[in-house]
Amino acid sequence: MDARAGAQAVFDPVIRACHWLTLLLIAAVFSAAWLAHSGLAGEWYQPVMQLHRSLGLSVMALTIFRLAWRRRARIPKLPDDLHPLQKVAARGTEALLYLLLLAQPLLGFLQTSARGQQVDFYFLFHLPNVIGTDRPLARQLHDLHALTANVLLILIGLHAAAALYHHFIRRDAVLAAMLPERLGRAARHQ
Repeated sequence: MDARAGAQAVFDPVIRACHWLTLLLIAAVFSAAWLAHSGLAGEWYQPVMQLHRSLGLSVMALTIFRLAWRRRARIPKLPDDLHPLQKVAARGTEALLYLLLLAQPLLGFLQTSARGQQVDFYFLFHLPNVIGTDRPLARQLHDLHALTANVLLILIGLHAAAALYHHFIRRDAVLAAMLPERLGRAARHQ
């Protein structure tokens, strides 16, 4: 590994935990949506969709917590020798990811309300609807929810590709800074 890797600090442990928990939740959200809409859920369609909704709102809550925690957390700076346009792209992608992690569940929640349905949060309690039943609005919100889901997946793919680029091509410690401590330490010493 080259010398510029040593200058890279690691992310705060809470930020790292939130990052990987967000990834797991997103994988579960998309898996539940796929299962429900593939027809495989059968009579379990509604419970699977309720799980999808609960997981999505958990992503939103975790993202709010994560953004609040970032205000006090240790956030490593990008490598000094990184091209300014790459720094802008990195920060812009990060901001857009956070925006979508908030907007996507909110759109789903609004869509559910506009359909006249309620979110049964982890089958524990019903969340109140925030807007009245409006089928045309529900359709628009559904379409926007689907579009933002695709954009979110593309951005997650770009984010992962950038992390791998840093690790395997640039050979800096950007990826290692976000890995869990044991993996990050191993990656920094390759």
